[in-house]
Amino acid sequence: MAEVLTPTLEDLRDIPEAAWLWDSARARIVWANRAGIAYFGGQSLFDLIDRPFDFLEPGVERIAELGRKLRRGQVENCLLHFPSSGATAPLACKCMVHALPDGRPGVLAAAIRSAADADKVETAEIASAFDLLPSAAILIGRDGAFRHLNAAALLLLGGTQRASLSGFLGADASDQLLSRLAQAGTVSEIQTLGVRLGQRDLRLTARRFQVSGDDGAYGLLLLDDVTERRALERQMTGTASDDVPSSEPVTPTPDSEAEAFKKLGEVLKQETADVPPPRPAAKPPAAPRRPLPHIPDPVRIPLDRMADAVLIAKDGKLLYANPAACALLGHDSAEDAINDIALLGRFGPLGQSLPVTDVDLDGGRSITVSVQMGIIPWLGGPARQFILRKSDQRSLQLVPPSPQPEPPPPKAEAVAPETIEPPPPLPTADVIPMPVRVPASAPVAEADDELRAILDTATDGIITLDSHALIHSFSAGAEAIFGYRIAEVAGKPFTDLIAADSRKTVRDYLAALQGPGLASVFNDGREVSAEVKQGGTVPLFLTVGKIATPKSPAAFCAVVRDITQWKKTESELREAKERAEETSRQKSEFLARISHELRTPLNAIMGFSEVMRLERFGEIENEKYRGYVNDIHSSGSHLLSLINDLLDLSKVEAGKLELNFTSVSLSDVADHAMKMLQEAATAARVVLRKAMPADLPNVVADLRSMRQIMLNLLSNALKFTDPGGQVIVSAQVTAGGELKLRVKDTGIGMNAEQLQDALEPFRRVTTDGRDAPGSGLGLPLTKALAEANRTQFAISSEPRKGTLVEITFPTTRVLAS
Repeated sequence: MAEVLTPTLEDLRDIPEAAWLWDSARARIVWANRAGIAYFGGQSLFDLIDRPFDFLEPGVERIAELGRKLRRGQVENCLLHFPSSGATAPLACKCMVHALPDGRPGVLAAAIRSAADADKVETAEIASAFDLLPSAAILIGRDGAFRHLNAAALLLLGGTQRASLSGFLGADASDQLLSRLAQAGTVSEIQTLGVRLGQRDLRLTARRFQVSGDDGAYGLLLLDDVTERRALERQMTGTASDDVPSSEPVTPTPDSEAEAFKKLGEVLKQETADVPPPRPAAKPPAAPRRPLPHIPDPVRIPLDRMADAVLIAKDGKLLYANPAACALLGHDSAEDAINDIALLGRFGPLGQSLPVTDVDLDGGRSITVSVQMGIIPWLGGPARQFILRKSDQRSLQLVPPSPQPEPPPPKAEAVAPETIEPPPPLPTADVIPMPVRVPASAPVAEADDELRAILDTATDGIITLDSHALIHSFSAGAEAIFGYRIAEVAGKPFTDLIAADSRKTVRDYLAALQGPGLASVFNDGREVSAEVKQGGTVPLFLTVGKIATPKSPAAFCAVVRDITQWKKTESELREAKERAEETSRQKSEFLARISHELRTPLNAIMGFSEVMRLERFGEIENEKYRGYVNDIHSSGSHLLSLINDLLDLSKVEAGKLELNFTSVSLSDVADHAMKMLQEAATAARVVLRKAMPADLPNVVADLRSMRQIMLNLLSNALKFTDPGGQVIVSAQVTAGGELKLRVKDTGIGMNAEQLQDALEPFRRVTTDGRDAPGSGLGLPLTKALAEANRTQFAISSEPRKGTLVEITFPTTRVLAS
């Protein structure tokens, strides 16, 4: 049996894919399953029923279009995109017409999850897992294209190397590596390659995944920087770097190893002899020497290249000193600096910047420096970074005022700090983020100018406000919207730019953001009106967010967008909808009026033709006249039936069909229809059968329309059933409490295209050369009457296997037996 074109809501309730029933005319959701509720971030159906949607949202706009376009029984696959749900990609859905609780047509949308979507989800999960790897890792495709790079790989590779294996290694080397990977499954080699840090010796380890398909991840490429280790190997073996290719590891012989360790011992002995004896107070002989902790090259190299002296401290210990700091403090290496007890005692517990301070050095020396402290991310938690400068470099000092009881000098100005904290690292990643350093003078101004230029390119207005809602900055987009220059509005209340009827909305909005509630989390913006300099008001969409920078004078950032065109489009759509509804109403009224006017003369024609056909006032001797009278009577009956159906259909579509809901026995309705059609069934040699339990409960329905539904279904079944066939009327109560009424025939049946045509008004289906009489209104009218009785109508059919019509009464319409 073919699939039911219109599934019930009960069928979609527990499926894993999202499903919604939309009131397309009002852009509202009236029903959703659990997956559909979760898709929009709700916890219950009430969250979605109360949620407003905008007709301009792509998915809502498409739903409204389908509501106007789809016909009953038609199914269309489409992509629905709901940005308000937070989804970044459209959702493939199957959409069809479904009756709303009030009888109006709605749109039932059910998501479709394909195998390709599951593969994409699996690939995305693999990529997110590789983001946590501490070493550089790349997911590669079967064609050598890079599918995903983790954070370490992005730091290591340049922009032109991040696209594919051929862009990183070259075409020939890439093809060779992929060929070896396909044969061996795992390939590992060392190559000297140019990366962002210069020429480095990298160990490339490629491993193939056991996956199928051409679009997913094919393998994993790990990049391990072994430059320092290989340099140490060459030094120990006495081999110059120019003599040994960096892509091949060195295998020292036993004699060369012994000679290398002998030379290394002599070097260490000479270095130890050159070191002056330690001062007892600074370096007690019993104190163990701490080794320099391992710092990844992407972090260490930028620190080494800084011209300023930099010390890194954490948990009361010195972790690192760059070469500039070693030179300033008189140490030969970073390990010597972090083991200097005097430095450790000075900077280990230090938690603030110092304008001027004396730093003791080895040998009893001391220097006067300024200290700028900043907090930077580090492995295991934040660390303190100290930038040291000699006291004569006061023009470069970037020291914020220390917390003192006395007020700062009146002309003192805060200078932009040198170190900007990067975003926090991934929670579980074993990577030390690289501190980003901005020079102190001109580059800071250049960065501000660049940021200003970027903000000014935005068409939206960007405004920063202080804690009292006074205007702090004004972008070029804001100047274009309001018509004011920054000099005209700086320091003035932001509400002065808002129309009087919207000022309370803005004040409540700002107050909610400052409060402890959820308004700052669920920040969905406000629609307000603004007064512009040119005169008049402009509709705006306002979004305000808090600025969490304690040193910034700005407390809020407001983004305003001119929605004049949106409002105009919304007004035009509303007017078009009202015109369409008015046109539909006028059409329905015209059909009802003309049908009424036609029935009056038709009744007279049929009455007089009936008198003449029965020869009440005398015999009609001419046989042709007698035939004409019969034709007049049959044509009038057909036309009256057509007008009655057309009038009922127009009333149902206009929502003006008068129904009298009472307790109805479906068994009695079936007996009434079968009694009226028994003669026609006998003439067609078709068996009419009824299979209903004796204790079948009554339903809440309109008796007249239910009789018409049963007559239409049985007459259609008789028309398209060959002699010797059967038409069976049955009913049963399901386990869920619903009552299903079924009319099944063994007729010629229809395919999907013919079934869709049969549900359209005035569309008659012709199959196998069989042209049954009719107006083409019976099945559409039956479906409309069934839905007007708050039931669900479903029809399925297959050629040469018959047709099944199923009318489902919900539990609320089934009376207790």
